[in-house]
Order: sequence, then C-alpha cells, then structure tokens
Amino acid sequence: VLASQEVHDISVAIGIDPDSDDLSQLRYGKICILADADYDGLHIATLLCALFVRHFRALVKNGHVYVALP
Repeated sequence: VLASQEVHDISVAIGIDPDSDDLSQLRYGKICILADADYDGLHIATLLCALFVRHFRALVKNGHVYVALP
C-alpha cells in the first residue's frame, strides 16, 4: 500500500510521513473525505478511512480526519 503513487501523493500533500507521530509539518487542520453518495462512494470512503487509521493514526487520534456524509 505504501508503495502506491496515490498514497505517496496524499502523504506529500498533507505533509506527514506514513506511520509518523510527528504532526509538526501538517499542512491542513482538517482532512475531509468526500465521496459519492452511492455504494462505490461508500466503499472508497471506507478504504480511505482504513488507510488513515492504519498509516496516519496520529491524524485520526488528534481529530484531523473527517468524513462528509450526504
């Protein structure tokens, strides 16, 4: 998963290395997950939540990750 270009791009965009507890370089106060209001969108949002819980846990623990629901 961490070799994925998309995950790398997310990491660079938010300024945090995966599995790091150091949030000093965080570029955004809130990370909002928005997806379509269908089954595919729900699946994508779930996968993104799993990614953040597994590899960006400090963001979740400190209340920086949000999911927008329709």
